[in-house]
Amino acid sequence: MVRTALLAVCVIFSACTVVKIGKGDTNTIQHDGGAEEASNLANRACRRAGGQAAEIISTVNKDPSLPPGTGKQVTTFRCGSAAGR
Repeated sequence: MVRTALLAVCVIFSACTVVKIGKGDTNTIQHDGGAEEASNLANRACRRAGGQAAEIISTVNKDPSLPPGTGKQVTTFRCGSAAGR
C-alpha cells in the first residue's frame, strides 16, 4: 500500500521531482530547491502514503562539484506518524 502511494506521488511529481522507494524504511526525493522545499515534498509524499510527517535524514547535491544548496538536490527521508515523533 505504501509503495503504491509513493509510486503515485512519483508519477504526479515526475515533471520536476523523482521519489524513489529505498530498502527498509527510507525513501529519496530528487528536487530543485533547498531544505524547505525538501521538507514540503517529503511531507506531501508521506501524507499521500498514509503517514503524517517526514523525518529528513539528509539532503545533498546530486552534483557534488556545485556549491551546497544549488542545482538538483537528493533528500533521503522516512515517513512516520506525527504522534510517534
